[in-house]
Amino acid sequence: MRLLRLYILRLHLVPFLLGFGVVTFILVMDMLFDYLDLIVNRGVAFGIVALLFALSLGYIVALAVPCAVLIAVLMTFGRLSQDNEITALRASGVHLGSVLAGPLAASLLVALGLTFFNNYVLPESNHSFANLLIDIHRMRPTVKLQEGVFVTELPGYNLLVQSVNGRTNEMRGITIYQLNAQGPATTIIAKRGFLTYTPDGRTAVLELKDGEIHEIPPDEGGARKYRRIVFKTHVINVPGAGALLERSARDARSDRELSARALLDRRDAIWLQYRRSLEARRERYRELKAPPAAMNLLAEHPSPWFVIAGWWSRLRGYGDPLAALDSISPALRIDTQMWRLERDSYRKQMARLSVEIHKKFSLPVACVVFVLIGAPIGMRVRRAGPAVAFLSIAFFLFYWLCLIGGEELANRLIIPAWLAMWLPNLVMGTLGLRWTLRACEVTWPGARPPGAAVRATGPRARAVA
Repeated sequence: MRLLRLYILRLHLVPFLLGFGVVTFILVMDMLFDYLDLIVNRGVAFGIVALLFALSLGYIVALAVPCAVLIAVLMTFGRLSQDNEITALRASGVHLGSVLAGPLAASLLVALGLTFFNNYVLPESNHSFANLLIDIHRMRPTVKLQEGVFVTELPGYNLLVQSVNGRTNEMRGITIYQLNAQGPATTIIAKRGFLTYTPDGRTAVLELKDGEIHEIPPDEGGARKYRRIVFKTHVINVPGAGALLERSARDARSDRELSARALLDRRDAIWLQYRRSLEARRERYRELKAPPAAMNLLAEHPSPWFVIAGWWSRLRGYGDPLAALDSISPALRIDTQMWRLERDSYRKQMARLSVEIHKKFSLPVACVVFVLIGAPIGMRVRRAGPAVAFLSIAFFLFYWLCLIGGEELANRLIIPAWLAMWLPNLVMGTLGLRWTLRACEVTWPGARPPGAAVRATGPRARAVA
């Protein structure tokens, strides 16, 4: 039995690596063009772009591993079924549950490793990626220079260009607004220009060709004047916009740059702010001696009768229940409305953090779920070809759509965050467990034994083997 399990696991290895490579390649295709643009058109060093690409693979790995597990299971058991090895195992009295024990144990180990990756490696990878991207933009302004979009990263200047060649740093159709602290901005227009740097790499040099300068000089004797200067060449030095890559350490982290423990701490801090805000409003209601019905306006979860009464009052034309606060204090109604907006903001922040926490654990569990889904399907697929690829894409697409849709519903406070992230696993896990038990010829209470036929015997039908 040990040799059989090792044989089954060895069959999973090549399809897993192949599936992982294919899925990773598909997911990075969109980013490859952006990275090639940084090298070819923006002049960023190949080593820096390679590091940026490696750091961006973190989230892709978290998605590609479960999909690779599904592909490996489908291809392995599809091949076993195609070669009639499943039939031979059954004929030899080998229980298929013992055959599946190896892949399930391996998927559990992969899930544990992916959980560690999502909780510790992925946040640091995302944080380093964000820092390096900021450093690249700071290093070379043309990296984020977009045609037809104002660039405000140059200190003291706003720059707009119609076209730009990031490789030669040549710009055409240039409009520059030089910000003046004591007067209106100076407008500089040029047909073309070049962006270079001083030898120390810390000062950007804008060399403009064939342009005009429009400015309003300071008041001279109370008379306002307008000045227009035409030039063939005009040079502007911009200190602090150097091209040298200076690696910085950014302390601020987004939600996807935090571990589960840090996310929990941040969510607890927001919850504490929410409770303090709620208690402050309730105390104000008590000071104004608001009636109990008005206190329900501040309830975290209003009673169903109060909600129904609010709907009924609107249908009868009595307006918003908040109007009852006008008799107590008109300002109290406005304050309550503002607090409701604040409450929704707090809840959405906590929901977003909860989604990230549950996502770190729900994605790894998908590895085990895909084994339960893929094994019984692979036993029925006679050819490990296009059908396997189609089934893999279909199941993973369904899982991904449920994950994305659930995240959006949770962020809008429509469903709880835990349900949004675990619903795909619950649905597909239940379905996969049922299929696996049926494939292993294991019955459950109320189920018909495998291969049973129904024969009518009088007014009722009974199952016979």
